[in-house]
Amino acid sequence: MKKTIYAAVLFLTIGIAATSCKKDNTTKPSPTIVGYWVGKYGNGSGAATSPYAFLFKADGSVNVYANKTDTALASKAVGTYSVAGTTVNTTFTYPSAAAQYSTISYADSSFTTMSGTWGSGLSTTGNTFFLNKK
Repeated sequence: MKKTIYAAVLFLTIGIAATSCKKDNTTKPSPTIVGYWVGKYGNGSGAATSPYAFLFKADGSVNVYANKTDTALASKAVGTYSVAGTTVNTTFTYPSAAAQYSTISYADSSFTTMSGTWGSGLSTTGNTFFLNKK
């Protein structure tokens, strides 16, 4: 009889210990635009073939690199961005040319690819681009 009680207490203790262990947190972080994105842009109705890269920073600023794959040699612009759902808007200026441009793009739900249009000033029409997150 004592063996049965000890066995029952042992199994009860093991059962409580096994079910009360802390579970690992397996939630994944939310996808984010922040990071380095590389792709191509096109002018007018032409295919997107010119090098293009965006560095989205957590503070809402963006660096844009165009025309060269090496960012040290590329034309560099600085600006800001906003995200609403998977829609990304940017406005940036190339200081060397005092030229402002804007984009609107649509990212996939995991924020790994996006494509959109760009234009001069505050216009976001007339030209295309695509980017992939690195």
